Amino acid sequence: MKTPDKKKRLFKRLIPTLRKHVRLAVLSVLLMILVDLAGVLKPWLMKTGIDRFVRRGDIPGLTRIGLILAAVLIAGFLLQVIFTITVQYLGQRLLFDLRMELFQKLMRLPASYFDKTPLGKTLTHITSDVEAIREFISDGIVTVTGDILKILFIAAAMVMLSPRLALAAFLTLPVFVIATGIFRKSIRSGFRDVRKANSDINTVLTETIGGAREIQLFQTKEERAAAFEVCNHSYLSAYLRVIQAYALYFPVLEIVSNGGMILILLTAHFFMGTALEPGVIFAFFAYINMFFFPLRQMAEKFNLFQAAMAATERVFHLLDQPEQISEVAVPAEFPETGKLEIQFQNVTFGYDPAQPILKNVSFEILAGEKVAFVGATGSGKTTVIKLINRLYDIGDGKILINGREIRELPARSLRKRIATIPQDPFLFTGSIADNISLHRPGISDSDIRLAAEKSRASHFIETLPNRFDEAILESGKRLSAGQRQLLAFTRALTSEPELVILDEATANIDSESEHLIEAAVEEITRERTAIIIAHRLSTIRRVDRIFVFHKGKLVESGTHEELLQKNGLYCRFLPEKE
Repeated sequence: MKTPDKKKRLFKRLIPTLRKHVRLAVLSVLLMILVDLAGVLKPWLMKTGIDRFVRRGDIPGLTRIGLILAAVLIAGFLLQVIFTITVQYLGQRLLFDLRMELFQKLMRLPASYFDKTPLGKTLTHITSDVEAIREFISDGIVTVTGDILKILFIAAAMVMLSPRLALAAFLTLPVFVIATGIFRKSIRSGFRDVRKANSDINTVLTETIGGAREIQLFQTKEERAAAFEVCNHSYLSAYLRVIQAYALYFPVLEIVSNGGMILILLTAHFFMGTALEPGVIFAFFAYINMFFFPLRQMAEKFNLFQAAMAATERVFHLLDQPEQISEVAVPAEFPETGKLEIQFQNVTFGYDPAQPILKNVSFEILAGEKVAFVGATGSGKTTVIKLINRLYDIGDGKILINGREIRELPARSLRKRIATIPQDPFLFTGSIADNISLHRPGISDSDIRLAAEKSRASHFIETLPNRFDEAILESGKRLSAGQRQLLAFTRALTSEPELVILDEATANIDSESEHLIEAAVEEITRERTAIIIAHRLSTIRRVDRIFVFHKGKLVESGTHEELLQKNGLYCRFLPEKE
């Protein structure tokens, strides 16, 4: 359960977002006040018509009060329309701002966040949780403010009409408060469980859709369906608890409301007698119904408040995630050499600091040199690549790029000079050209075509019906592994990198694309510093040096022939002979 201080802190975090749209919020409240005043005027005008004109048969007076009532009804209708549009627009603007803030935060989060956070959970933060906050602010705060004012207006009208009847009506308020307190806890608990179950559903869905191929290949449809059923059932059970609570709560409120009417009748009969005009009784019945409606709405908004606070806590937990890869106050200028030189000096690193992956690793890659990393799975090769790209910051040791400590260099400038081609490159939904340029400024159509020719990707692109405008699905599902890899080489070439990293980029290619990719490797590494992780002997034997990693340590280095003569670990991990 959240403490009042914690709730206050969370609400304060929302104030900057609200401040951006303070005019809309104020306009919404003003419109709500006018709508409420129009609503409160209706019973008063009808009471006046009954007591002053109907009982006396004053047709002209009744006509005048009828026209006034019609004008109030029309004004109330128009004001309600404008208010609804305004408050919903306010909510959508808040939703837009919060989602953009979260999305931009995601772009700045380090790789470590995505390593440990399920995708579905993050999606829930940006969709359902943000929607809950929007609903609370636009439909909650503004509406509750209007409801409070409406209750005050109604109470004032009732007291002005008859203090005794007003007192009789107000006697039911303690019953309403007690009933709300009883049901509040179960409703709040139910909504909390609904949010959690929704997050679990999103997680299972994203994993199932992303792993659809593996599910089919390994015939685990029943197991995935069972996992989804558990989450779905949790959602159903939680929502049923909310429904059951509301199913009891609203009839109880009706009883309280009707009890207020009975008290009014009893008071009128036993204490006031003929001194009470019929119009006053009519107005009081109307006001008692109007009085409990905003109270009921406020009780509902309290539950909305609870759900929004839980959502706000999760959203700000994401916004407060450390970005880790922080820039220094005055970043150093990037040394312009055309080729990157890399030095690792006694680097120790672990995704979990208590379990280091790299242990006191030192090596140097000269500008323009081509090296290969060899070692068993988990030996630290890919971790070195991530550190060079500064996806993580090291704890011990130093990484120097062209003689400058990597943390002193702007991460953006560093990554612009590096092209990393993974084993399974990610392709986005869009055209071939879009996936090559990634909408980066300064890359023209001619740049894309030239890069495609150099990478040999043009061989298959030109056979497509729409060539560079051919649409491809997410992850390039309709392309072969070799074609996806050629697009990755093309994408890298457009950035004119100073360092090329091939992370098993030639591992899963088909025979048809093999010679094209070999030519692409030759092209992209020409006159550039290059790091190659591969298990193909033909790929690594032509490099200048080979680094052998074992259990997080650099254990050997040298040319292919030198390492063969040593007859050490390299020979054990020697790639398959061709």
